[in-house]
Amino acid sequence: MKRLAALAVLCVLAAMTPAFAQPAQGIRLYVFTAGSLGALPKAALQIAGQASVDPAPVFYVITHPKGNVLVETGNTERTMPDAGGWWGPLAKGFGLKMTAHDVIAVQLAKIGLKLSDIKFVVLGHTQPDRSARMGKFLNATFVVQNEDPATTSGEPGASMYYVPGDFVDGQKHNVVRLDGNLDLFNDRSIEVIRAPGQIPGGQFALVRLPKQGTVLLTDKNLVPRGAWSPLAMYEGSQKMRQLRDTEGASVIFKATRQAPDYYE
Repeated sequence: MKRLAALAVLCVLAAMTPAFAQPAQGIRLYVFTAGSLGALPKAALQIAGQASVDPAPVFYVITHPKGNVLVETGNTERTMPDAGGWWGPLAKGFGLKMTAHDVIAVQLAKIGLKLSDIKFVVLGHTQPDRSARMGKFLNATFVVQNEDPATTSGEPGASMYYVPGDFVDGQKHNVVRLDGNLDLFNDRSIEVIRAPGQIPGGQFALVRLPKQGTVLLTDKNLVPRGAWSPLAMYEGSQKMRQLRDTEGASVIFKATRQAPDYYE
């Protein structure tokens, strides 16, 4: 009986202990852009920043043996005929530009995927340059934090955090609402990490690649300007620093490889 009890304790401890397994094989990370934004002063993104930058809305695809994962969706094609009519004054302020080449179906075709091939969509935050194409992925399961402010009102025009019309199809989706972190495939290859700051429901994705190592897919989690909570953003940044220091994690700010090229 004592031996059985001891074995039971060991089993419980094993279940509680993180499994530091090798990254799953066959994983690839693809980086895409979804249009471009005009020159922004660095001071808008970084305290005391100088000169300007030309940011591009990005999204990522991770091909995994258990299913394809999209991180962010990029800007919506609804802005192509009339950016100001959809984004409101933000379109002019950010210098939004988008062409037929930036349509997400066209982008995915570069790596031989269709919209229906995406199993999970992880939305880091619901601002319009990153998460505006939910309606394109009706077969996918969306992963968001429970505090995410996106609504389904369907009215165009920008709010402080998002364009409500981008999320009009939200009620049609399968949605997993988190109150913390998630190991997406239960193998530590792709994890969703809660990190509010830029918006209340912020999060970032962590990918462990066989050759590249640990990569953090984030961007505005590190931008202090306009943050919903500077303190929460600092705490999220601390999580990233910890991953950097313990796993040697890197952050892809400007990808040296863009689809159809990939990281593995």
